[in-house]
Amino acid sequence: MDSSVAKFYKAWKLHYIAHFPQKHECYLYCNADGNWKGGNKSPNSISLSEGHGYGMIISAIMAGYDIDTKSIFDGMLVYFKNHPSSINHKLMAWNQVKDSSLTEMNSDDATDGDLDIAFALLMADKQWGSNGQFNYLKDAQTIINALKATNVNHETELPLMGDFTEKGENFYNDVRSSDLLPDHFKAFAKATSDIEWDSVSDKSYQLLAYIQKKYSPLAGLFPDFIKSANSNPKPAGPFFMEKRQDGDYYYNACRMPLRLASDYLVNGDARAKNLLTPLNKWISQKCKNDPYKIRDGYALNGKSTTGSSGDNIAFIGPFGVGAMVDAKNQVWLNHIWDYSSHEVMSDEEYYGNALKLLSMIVMSGNWWGP
Repeated sequence: MDSSVAKFYKAWKLHYIAHFPQKHECYLYCNADGNWKGGNKSPNSISLSEGHGYGMIISAIMAGYDIDTKSIFDGMLVYFKNHPSSINHKLMAWNQVKDSSLTEMNSDDATDGDLDIAFALLMADKQWGSNGQFNYLKDAQTIINALKATNVNHETELPLMGDFTEKGENFYNDVRSSDLLPDHFKAFAKATSDIEWDSVSDKSYQLLAYIQKKYSPLAGLFPDFIKSANSNPKPAGPFFMEKRQDGDYYYNACRMPLRLASDYLVNGDARAKNLLTPLNKWISQKCKNDPYKIRDGYALNGKSTTGSSGDNIAFIGPFGVGAMVDAKNQVWLNHIWDYSSHEVMSDEEYYGNALKLLSMIVMSGNWWGP
């Protein structure tokens, strides 16, 4: 399993990690595949904070295999610092774009990217220490405090989707499910001695449990976006933020089994296992333990969404990590591992391949927390 992770990591690193030697920068090149599908991102995108966070976490994890990871991590940290959000300058602009004149353009932040970047810095502090060129722990604490200042709704104690909204504005009481990262929040509480992050973790679990019980009791799924978390939480409607499937289990929520299971595996939080138990039962039975039958999108009632296509590693890999919470899922987990480790590189762009690598790292027993 280690050999499979190492082989895929090597291919992933060569394909996606880009270098600006003159600026001492590195970034994850999100358009490396040349088949960018667009969405609400520019076709000229070169970097996304979401992918930047993935790259930093992967670099900190893979340091035991690759001696280059520290220099890559430091280059990514420099890139992060050189591309601040236009609103909270201690966070990262979510999308870096090159226009026709090759000028880089920045934007506001996306919460999930900065959550992962802060988490990666805490991991770097444990991996390499903070007495070198960069004080990883201090940089992590700076980002964590910045997130608390502009990216947490202090009434609901839930994360906002970005620094672009504040009380009284659109989206202030709405949530992207993939921003609910309890293991990150617990690590932030320890790193800053700020117990409000423990409350954010608790409120995240409460919201997910409510949504699952009321809207997906049989399949155990979560929607990409949740509206009105302050009063009457419910799945978002079509085109609420991104696509027709904003209220479905789609390309944001597909990460949730990976995120929740990571908390259970490291911290033993039974709430994560409780949320994943119905989901694991539903997906393994629906697909008859065959990962090739997984679709890339489900309505909360368990039916495939309109426009969903065949197997996609962005969905399959995280389902494998989710299965790790209970030994009863061993056969299902084995099949997903076999699927994930079979292909050298998926054709699902940077997003799918990053989630594949992260999932392989966890499934192979190489995940740890700061």
